[in-house]
Amino acid sequence: MKVRLAAIALILVGVGAVVLVVVGPSFGGSASSKYITSAVSTGTVSAQSVANGTIAASTVYGLKFGASADIVSSASTTSGAGGSTSSTTTANVTWPVLTVSATVGKSVTKGTALATADTTAAQLQLASAQATLASAQSKLATDQGGPDSLTLAQAKNSLSQSSNSYNQSIASRNNTYAQNALKLSQAKAAVTTAQDQLTADQAATPPVPATIAKDQAALASAQQNVSSTQLSVNQSNQQASQSVTNASLSYQAAQLSYQSKISPAATATVQADQAAVASAQATVNADQLAVTDATLVAPADGLIIAVNVLPGVNAPSGYAVEESVGPMVANASFAESDIANLKVGQTATVAVTGASASVAGTLTQIVPVASSSSGGGSSVATYAVTVTLTQPPVTVLSGMSATVTVTTASVDNALRVPATALSGSSTAGYSVTVMNADGSLTTVPVQVGLVTTSMAQVTNGLSAGESVVTGTVASRTGTSNTGSSGINVNSLTGGGGGLPGGGFR
Repeated sequence: MKVRLAAIALILVGVGAVVLVVVGPSFGGSASSKYITSAVSTGTVSAQSVANGTIAASTVYGLKFGASADIVSSASTTSGAGGSTSSTTTANVTWPVLTVSATVGKSVTKGTALATADTTAAQLQLASAQATLASAQSKLATDQGGPDSLTLAQAKNSLSQSSNSYNQSIASRNNTYAQNALKLSQAKAAVTTAQDQLTADQAATPPVPATIAKDQAALASAQQNVSSTQLSVNQSNQQASQSVTNASLSYQAAQLSYQSKISPAATATVQADQAAVASAQATVNADQLAVTDATLVAPADGLIIAVNVLPGVNAPSGYAVEESVGPMVANASFAESDIANLKVGQTATVAVTGASASVAGTLTQIVPVASSSSGGGSSVATYAVTVTLTQPPVTVLSGMSATVTVTTASVDNALRVPATALSGSSTAGYSVTVMNADGSLTTVPVQVGLVTTSMAQVTNGLSAGESVVTGTVASRTGTSNTGSSGINVNSLTGGGGGLPGGGFR
């Protein structure tokens, strides 16, 4: 049978190219099959996983006046989508901006001054905090070491004054009692005298009515005086007694106060003092840092991506300047069918459309928690993966779209054939159809290593240069079948392997 070249197809897949040749009998009046063959070659077989994502800076810092730098977002977080922290800033402090040297898009080095603000308000707050600290330290020293000589002398003097007041109140009470007793006795004696006079005048012969009436009036007056004197004495005695009671209570309080001042402070009191000192010290440290942070400096080498302040205007409560630092990364979401093949440290290639660049990278993070997205009535689980770019060009910017290709397995210097040349399964074993030099076909069992959707590594059974059948084509209809060898390539893992160069027959 006359054999002639019917068609040549050039297929580019992965890292290599193969020239496939269609061979078979010459065209006749009836349909006949021709075979597509490929030469066994030596090269690299690579399995790859691909996902779309975006470019981002590995870390973005936010800078505020009076506070240390915040991490606004970072690729190195367990959430996989960045994170944030918030540093403590001084409350109720106004920051009038003095100078601004930062501009958007400017590259800066670590320690570069970006903006400055007036520190007057911060200095006042620091002075107040320092005074509070000094007071807390003084109280702690007193409670730990006991009172000084002046405090002790004052306590003794106060106790002595209270004792004197108590003794004086007792003496005053006793004197009041005596005076009141004398007043009451005199009033009662006047009654007795008036009664005696009345009795004598009534016994006179003859009695004088006018005299008797006079005596009776004097007696009534004396009796009335006794009653009023008794009431006054009772009130005076009660007041004197109350004064003694009050003086006694004051004396007891003075004794307790004296004991508290000369006795060692309780452990709980000292501990409370120590806590107060620690709190006051922390406030002083924060206020001192705020004064220092009135000058914003770059926390690392990076690129200014936002400036939100102007000279002569009070700074906002939010970030005054934002800086992106560290290597650029590509964040992508890989399907759950790929994630088992991905490992930290694998090499990757990131195609950045907007920059027309293909950049090498390394897989640096896999978030082990899936996120799901819905489409076509079903939910698809995906996993966030971060690839750190290696020396990307300056044209690669945050937010650009990217296609991330991760090499999940690779074998160099492998004997390889197109995956469509394989027949069989991993359990039953594989074979290929070899086209001999005379055009005859021989089925040869083979052992395989890495198998991808495009290429298969052959570890035994073939030699380089042999021709294997990868499919057939019908000459009359022009249709082709590249899967006639019997293996379902869609069930193979990976992808992107290079095809070897083919032969002609």
